[in-house]
Parts: sequence; structure tokens; C-alpha cells
Amino acid sequence: MMIGAMKCGTTSIAEQLALHPQICFSKVKEPGYFHKTENWRDGLEGYHALYDPEPGQLCGEGSTFYTFFPEFTGTHERLYEYNPALKLIYVMRHPISRIISHYTHNFVREIDKRPPEQAVFEDPRYINRSRYGVQIRPYLELFSPENVLLLFFEEYTDDQIATLHRIADFLEINPEPFAETDTTPRHQSVGQPYIRFESVRNLAGTESFQKFRGLVPTSVRHSIRDRFLANKLDEKPEFSSETRQALWRLLEDDVYAIETLLERRLTFWRQGYTD
Repeated sequence: MMIGAMKCGTTSIAEQLALHPQICFSKVKEPGYFHKTENWRDGLEGYHALYDPEPGQLCGEGSTFYTFFPEFTGTHERLYEYNPALKLIYVMRHPISRIISHYTHNFVREIDKRPPEQAVFEDPRYINRSRYGVQIRPYLELFSPENVLLLFFEEYTDDQIATLHRIADFLEINPEPFAETDTTPRHQSVGQPYIRFESVRNLAGTESFQKFRGLVPTSVRHSIRDRFLANKLDEKPEFSSETRQALWRLLEDDVYAIETLLERRLTFWRQGYTD
């Protein structure tokens, strides 16, 4: 299971893992079953219906909700009771960059229209989801350390194949299929139109829509989409230096906790803040 963190590349990694012949990924990338279902044992048949594995395949999903603490509690205990031998993958990103990406994600979707200086301090979810030490500690205390793989978004974007090879080693699967992996950036909040309406997004994925789409000239399609249906940001919202420094002060102790856990100084996070 990929259990986080939000806006740290989990969707891209999930899509790459889903193409591996030894992995059966869930039909819904982020089912979020165990964080919201207290009586989880009663619905396992429906949860397992999300998978259709061939003999010998590993089953996997990617629900970042599982580490949304303190929004949801007890998720780690449910997962441990479900399967104490679970392999857990947790991806971390510079905590301030993650907040900026999180805010941009919400802004382009019109979930949050407040200016960043107001939003990130009024809504605790922005900061809490960058408290990686707090989020991952319950899992490290329950599961065997060798069953938890901690990764960095920055290292993944620098060399996706190397990170996928680390995952292959962790899952004990053949790394060779990753040599053909598409490493094109996906699911970016900036530079790509986001369709406002869920009904339109769902319709766009149907076969009948795709057939109709091919009959409409490209210029007409783009004009309709951009004027009536979609939001688009050409660049991420600006976060002032003061806001960045204030966020860092709130998260620096958590960064230190991750450094202590990994016995590694995260210079690529500290640069511009303490180094």
C-alpha cells in the first residue's frame, strides 16, 4: 500500500506500478477503505472486488488518506489487523513545496479561493499533511521496519527508474519491466486545464464521448473547454518569503525527526532555510 504523502508523486508512481506484470493494482487508485470504514471486516468482500489478480501477483493500492493524521485516527491499527505483513510505501517532499502544491491543487479546483497567506494558516490540513514524522510514526511503531519504505519525491523526479528499482527491491519483484516505464510528468496542477465539473470529467472518460470528440475541430473543443468548463494556472501561486519562513519554523522539528529516523541530513530540504 502507498500510504502517502499527498502531492508527493503517489499517483504517478501508482500508475507505473500498475503496469508491472507482477502487480495487480486496485481498479480505483485511491479507494480509501480503511481510513473511513470502522467496521472494515464487514465490507471486505466489496474491497477485495477492486482487485482481479492473476496467480502470483501482488495486490496494491495508493490511498494517501491513510496518513491524514489527526483527521483520521486508528487507520494504522486497522491495516495492521488486516495484514501485519503489509508492505507500506511513504513518499515525502520538501514540506513547504508540498504545501504550495497542495494549495495550488485546491486553488485550481476552486476548493480554496483564499490568498495563500490566509489559507495555509487557517486550515490546519496544509501543515499537518507535511508533518511526515507525525504521520508515519504510528506505522513504524506497529509494522516491522523492513516493511516500511520511505522515499523522497525529489529523488524520484531526479531519477524515476532508480526509485522504481528501489521499490522493486522492496517488493521483491523483477525490476526489468521498469526499463520501459513512461516517465512523462503527470497530474500537474500548473499548465494543464482542470475540468470544473465532475459530471463532465466522468463523461470525458467514456468511449462515446471520445468518438464524438473526434468529430469536433480542435480549436472549437479548446475554446469551449477553456471558456466554460476548465480552470488553468500558468504558474503556481506566489508564496512570500515571510510565509515560507513561518511555515518552515512550524515544520523544522518534524524535518529533524525524519533526519534522525533516517540518520541523514536533508540538505536539499534545508537549503534556503537553515543551510
